[in-house]
Amino acid sequence: MDLVTDMPRLNGLQASTMGWLLSSDIRLSGGFASSRRLLLYGMYRSIQSRRRASFMVTTAAEAIEGLKRHRPGFLIVTPRLDAGDGLDLAIHARSLVPDIRTIVLCDRDEDDLLEANRADVDAVVTEQECFDADQQLRNMLISLSLGRRYRSRAMQRYLLEEEQGWRDPPPELTPREHQLMDLWVQGLGDRDVADRLGVSYGTVRSHGRTLRKKLGASTRAEVVLKALSLGLSRVTGF
Repeated sequence: MDLVTDMPRLNGLQASTMGWLLSSDIRLSGGFASSRRLLLYGMYRSIQSRRRASFMVTTAAEAIEGLKRHRPGFLIVTPRLDAGDGLDLAIHARSLVPDIRTIVLCDRDEDDLLEANRADVDAVVTEQECFDADQQLRNMLISLSLGRRYRSRAMQRYLLEEEQGWRDPPPELTPREHQLMDLWVQGLGDRDVADRLGVSYGTVRSHGRTLRKKLGASTRAEVVLKALSLGLSRVTGF
């Protein structure tokens, strides 16, 4: 549902950095998509001019309709929507509005951070940074106005920790983690793995997160390389 018409106008609120973003002249209007209604409500409270919010929706289909109708200057999404995928939506948005700026808000979920960093989006920030009264969002705006991509401090710190990697002897993997690793080596995506193993997509993501931690890998490709180089994979023919 589109939540813009359901939200009352609130006055006397101190503008946060997000409010400065939404009220600046860099982008005249923005679209918002998230399954988290409280987050959308918080964004709405930060807006100094209601006209800047083209739409606030909870599904990818609604966002696509909003993009076609309003052609906003920027799109802010979270990876999780009530229906559809936020990252896929952000990538698809540019085909509908070529000059749009896409911003992904992540919580501290490691899979979301990694996937957002690899995605073809303009900026990635954590939700906490989004509403902090510091220079993070202003730095992002400067980068976007210069046509550059932006990854927040928290994102960069997390990636640095991941890059340090694991240098100890190979850890002991559970049978399920071995299955997942072998299927990754064969080139299967997480949804295909879920179908093959008869488990949910969320379960595969959880096992994948644990597997990456154990191997000190930041991506699935790094897991595959380490599995092959260390002889952990039981898949032959590589």
